[in-house]
Amino acid sequence: MFISFKNFLYFMSLFSNSQDSTSIFKNEIALDPNFTPRGPIEFRENENKYIAECIKPLLQRRNGKNLVIFGPPGIGKTLACLKVREELEGTTDEVQVFYINLWKKNTSHKIILELCEQLDYKFTHNKSSDELLNIVKQRINQNSAVFIFDEADRAESLELLYQFAEDVYRKTIILITNDKSWVYKIDQRLKSRLMPDPLEFRPYNLQEIKQILKSRTQLAFNTSTIQEDSLNLVAQKTLQSGDIRTGLFLLREAALMAESKSLKKITNEYIQQSIEKISDFRRPVELDKDEEEILSIVNQNQSKTTTEIFDIFKDKTQSDKSKRTFLRKINSLEKANLIKLEEVSGIQGKSYKVTRLSDF
Repeated sequence: MFISFKNFLYFMSLFSNSQDSTSIFKNEIALDPNFTPRGPIEFRENENKYIAECIKPLLQRRNGKNLVIFGPPGIGKTLACLKVREELEGTTDEVQVFYINLWKKNTSHKIILELCEQLDYKFTHNKSSDELLNIVKQRINQNSAVFIFDEADRAESLELLYQFAEDVYRKTIILITNDKSWVYKIDQRLKSRLMPDPLEFRPYNLQEIKQILKSRTQLAFNTSTIQEDSLNLVAQKTLQSGDIRTGLFLLREAALMAESKSLKKITNEYIQQSIEKISDFRRPVELDKDEEEILSIVNQNQSKTTTEIFDIFKDKTQSDKSKRTFLRKINSLEKANLIKLEEVSGIQGKSYKVTRLSDF
């Protein structure tokens, strides 16, 4: 295709500044939520030691201890486990570590295929799940193993975990979940077989959040890129959300905005614009009076079911609205990313647990 010289100059001008200017970033990847910093995970040293203690017997070719890790999202549960994996893999070749996110691999067959991939076993075609599982167990039993199952409450079935608990000789099984109540819902047969230790991760406080974000900015940015007051603003918003990933997002977005203006410093203006960007993403088009009331009830009654929220709503508002109308409003709030619905089973049949999502 022919491009005129005039158009060629135009397209060249779009990127001319990017080649000449020095980036505001020193290492942008340091603001990625999946980035694992060198050295200890800040304010998670005790948790890291506890995880390591559960794994240590494997180094002596003994069975390890199993673990259930729980706490709100974005407070370092996964990062702590991956840090222990990194340290373990740098220590020995005789303990295999398998990390699987069950949000993505939520069926037994998907888990088995993922294990085959991590074991570098490629002959999976035309083999049943049972055949592949036997191959996986044979290979794993040649050494010791650590299984890290993230988002464990998302698995359609935990039967496969029972088989690993039964048939893998030397192992530590680590289950990670955001839902504390799920720990008490684990099938009794599996719980009796695993006998997992509980490990709760508490949310970070403001000073801890600020220090974590400061450490990341020192890795990510050139010197004097962000001032103390701007960092304080990001830390406050991160505390409100309860998720350290919020702060990482705000820092990166503000830096990109500053860089697009060829600036070398991040100002409060760009921090505020980044906060608004998240808020716009979260904000529904408009809430009616009932939806605002429902949202307020959910905020004060975290993790109750839709039936329980409906009963509170009726008592509080003396409303004569049907449950069908109420559920339509619940669905509207979910679509607006203001609440999360999680299916649960109870005496009265299927229901949904309602959790408020952060407003940032």
